[in-house]
Amino acid sequence: MTRVLTDVDVRIVNRIAANGNPFTELQHTWVENGQRRNALSRINYTVSDTPQSRAYHIEAFGQRQRHHDA
Repeated sequence: MTRVLTDVDVRIVNRIAANGNPFTELQHTWVENGQRRNALSRINYTVSDTPQSRAYHIEAFGQRQRHHDA
């Protein structure tokens, strides 16, 4: 059964680890089966919070979810 994700969004937050290395948290939100869901991803480099980068990470998240269902 295919998952139907609606209202998918991502919040991009750049942070500094305790050792001083930068990283980015991607805080994903979406609605699935009428329930709001959340997921947190971390990447080891900084990402600019622009409409283009948000669109890219939303699409990448959707592709990972579709691939997970296959």
